[in-house]
Formats: sequence, structure tokens, C-alpha cells
Amino acid sequence: MAVFEDSTLVDFDADTALASAREAGGDTIHLCVEYTAEEFHTLYADETTMALYADDRGEMESHFEEVHSYVHIDFTEKDLFSEIFRAAGEVRSFVTFMDNAAFVRILVGTEGLFVSADPDADVTAIIEAAESALD
Repeated sequence: MAVFEDSTLVDFDADTALASAREAGGDTIHLCVEYTAEEFHTLYADETTMALYADDRGEMESHFEEVHSYVHIDFTEKDLFSEIFRAAGEVRSFVTFMDNAAFVRILVGTEGLFVSADPDADVTAIIEAAESALD
């Protein structure tokens, strides 16, 4: 069973950003999590994602806690790129491609939105749609 929950953690409109990203990405989007350096909250997990955890929400959240323990890297990397590539503008997002997934991290200050998608998803369209909801 899919998970759908309203945003409770970040100051930006994560619900609208997710809706816009899902409109752009369609069925290629499998997961969305809002996060800060201290906490995370799952907004959306489709049936494919839930099946990875045998539909056990506790097991999924436990795995997400492990992943979240590395989230400080997003903010460190943001600071690094901002310092090194000053003329390039603001760091807004990161994308990681793996064999079976693309992971998008959209950053808004010291908060973020994590989106998991198919590796062939149009991540640029997903990011642009989510960011347009934040303007």
C-alpha cells in the first residue's frame, strides 16, 4: 500500500513541490522525503518502494534513518560548491544516478526534498517542476 502524508517538517511548500514533481515525472517517481539536518519525514512512497520493505513501514523508516545519518553531506557539499564555483550561482539540487534509480535532492536553505525516480526519468523536468512550486 502506498504512503501519502502531508508535510510537517520543512518551511517551504513541500506538498506542492511533490505534486508538481509527480506531475512532471508521473509513474517514474517512487519516493519523496522532506528533511532537515536533524529529522526526516516521508511524504510519499509508492507500492514499488513499499514492496522493497515487505510493506513494513517500520523497516522502511529504519532504513531511512540510516540514509538520513549522511544528510549532512548534502549541506556540506552545497557549501563547498558555493565556495568553489562562486560565479555559477546558487546550489539548488543534486542528482545521483545508479543502475536502478535516480536520486534527486532539492535544497532550500538548510532543508531539503529527496525524490527517488527511475534511472531514465527526466530529472531536469522533475527538479524544474518542484522548484517552480517553491517560487
